[in-house]
Amino acid sequence: MLDPETKRSILTRVEAALERLEAGDEFPEGIAPALLDDDAAPPDLYALLGQLTALTREVQLQGRAANRMSAEVAQLVQQVASLTEGQIATRVTAARRDAQADLLGDLVEMRERLARARDEARKRLDSFRGLFARLGSRPVVEALLRGHEIALERLDETLRRHGVHEIAAEGQPFDPNTMRAVEIEVRGGAAPGVVTEVVRRGYRSADRILRYAEVKITSGETRP
Repeated sequence: MLDPETKRSILTRVEAALERLEAGDEFPEGIAPALLDDDAAPPDLYALLGQLTALTREVQLQGRAANRMSAEVAQLVQQVASLTEGQIATRVTAARRDAQADLLGDLVEMRERLARARDEARKRLDSFRGLFARLGSRPVVEALLRGHEIALERLDETLRRHGVHEIAAEGQPFDPNTMRAVEIEVRGGAAPGVVTEVVRRGYRSADRILRYAEVKITSGETRP
């Protein structure tokens, strides 16, 4: 037999449990109530499957790209690690020489533009005659010509300090290593392959060709 106090405790607990059942359970945290509603429309399983497949494919592609990049980085690190100190120094020296050659090539092109401007100023100066030459534009052209000559002198001095020299071509046998033939002149009795005119000056620095000389050469054949 249960004592009266135990009976009252059991009845109180049963009543509380019944009240909770009548009130209904709360929705689990993080789940929308619509998903637990019996009247809600069922989810589109085909759409969910398509999205899941696309996501899986994207993850696979990203994984392959990451693996490929990791392999390339590992190969590069291995190549760098395999280089000796002397090989690194050699590559650095070669890179500096290439950069210097590019810079000298730009200076040579600048030198040729200045030379063309100087020659044009000389022609303009020679065309002035009489009173117009004294009162006209002659002083301006003379100042311009002097400015070009000074700039050329300084630029030539800079190129000489870096070992840059013009390629001797006129009257010389044609050298395909330093020259490019742009025209062949037919001259009977002349030795073939001799440079008759330099169309565009060439320059070299040590064993590097900064700019090939463009020349006219003889063919040695008789003109028909």
